[in-house]
Amino acid sequence: MDPSSCYCSQLRTLGCSWTSSNPGRRFYGCGQYGTVGGCNYFLWFDPPMCERSRQVIPGLLRSIDQTESQLHQVQAELRTVKTELQRVDQRGKRIQKVFLVAFLFLLLIFKNGKSNIENTNVGEVKQLL
Repeated sequence: MDPSSCYCSQLRTLGCSWTSSNPGRRFYGCGQYGTVGGCNYFLWFDPPMCERSRQVIPGLLRSIDQTESQLHQVQAELRTVKTELQRVDQRGKRIQKVFLVAFLFLLLIFKNGKSNIENTNVGEVKQLL
């Protein structure tokens, strides 16, 4: 038997066990396992794990899963906040434009009013009173 192939002469593949008794332990298996023509070839690649590793690693994996879950939640919240910030920023820009138009309008009214007063002679003002 070729050392790189399994019982059914297929190339064996390197897999990784994630069971609680062998977390992260690598093994060789049939490349066609679970399909028609595949076999049940199995050979550990890594040596057996010590008892301490078997106790600690599953807890670490759970901790990683929880941290990744929290990360996804924070990323979703960040996307929501970014969307809200863009909306508020657009609204702020619209308000700035409204104030600019209002200011220019008032400036125009003030300038026209001032020029009308300058063009009016004293006699006309006395007649109005």
